[in-house]
Amino acid sequence: MASLSYYCGGEWMTFPYAKEPRKPKIKVTLATPELVKFELTDTDVSVANSIRRIILAEVPSMAIEIVNIVENESVLFDEFIAHRMGLLPLSAHYVGDIPPDFGRGMGFNEYKDCNCFDGCGYCTVEFELDAFNPEDRVMNVTHFDMTETKKYQREDWPESKEVKPLPHRDASIPEEDDRRENGVIIVKLKKDQHIKMVCQARKGIPKYHAKWMPVATALYQFQPRIDLKQEDCESLSLDDKIDFIQSCPRKVFDLDAEDKVYVKGLMDCIFCDECVAKAKVYGKREMVKIKMDPNKFYFTVEAVTPGGPRSAIDVVRAALRIWDYKMSLFLQDAYGDEIKEWLPLQPKVRGPGPYR
Repeated sequence: MASLSYYCGGEWMTFPYAKEPRKPKIKVTLATPELVKFELTDTDVSVANSIRRIILAEVPSMAIEIVNIVENESVLFDEFIAHRMGLLPLSAHYVGDIPPDFGRGMGFNEYKDCNCFDGCGYCTVEFELDAFNPEDRVMNVTHFDMTETKKYQREDWPESKEVKPLPHRDASIPEEDDRRENGVIIVKLKKDQHIKMVCQARKGIPKYHAKWMPVATALYQFQPRIDLKQEDCESLSLDDKIDFIQSCPRKVFDLDAEDKVYVKGLMDCIFCDECVAKAKVYGKREMVKIKMDPNKFYFTVEAVTPGGPRSAIDVVRAALRIWDYKMSLFLQDAYGDEIKEWLPLQPKVRGPGPYR
């Protein structure tokens, strides 16, 4: 990677004012299309937060940007329906992460950077929604009623990479049940009501609008450090020990077979300091101390749906590629070195697991 981080001192630095480059390490503990968990070590909160912010603000995806409503006889306003259309998740696994991807014939280009006039196959995907209710009952119009017009067709784009509304059709259950249980409701129609619209989906990042958000959750947790002074704990009565344990809302502490207080669930700590306050009530300020480990972070990244817009594995990989690309631009501006190699779109060696 082109990116390097250095110690620069401060409260969160364990090796202040040194010129040694650190070597952050990532250990993946869980990797599925729906959920990714990994540990980031040997770095500080600035690096961890930069990865989190890139995931939440700069990983691209596809979302409906233009809605042309031809006819709307439902009870909802045109603007209300257009807003709902923009929030529909679209599959965007092959949208491309960094600008060089499009130059290599992979992914989509952003509309603002495209040379076309009014959309093309390299920046736009067009859908049509045409629904009419002939029956005397309420009809749910869902994302399953949307079809691609094929107006902007790419000859080099296989069907497996096409942008489609999510969630996908579940072939294991009847279509009517799938529409009722998994269909994202756009609008409801009474008898003889009709709605027709043409929508254009384009590439973007969450920094522009939340509808391009590729994940449902992206957060990290600090590694807790709990120093428990056993001498002070042993001086408490059994009732006081029980009160101390119950003061923690996450049940981090417990009693062993010899009625000694010990840390039962370290990672359940939320740094609320209720146990510290309870120790002060007993006049034992040094009995328990809780700090954050400034060099270890536990990340959790959760996808929006099992099918996308992008899998959780894809989002984490894309965030690291974007981070590497941004650092390469910084090094190029700072030192004038032209960089033409970045992290690969796909790993060269794949280990076991349901990677996508």
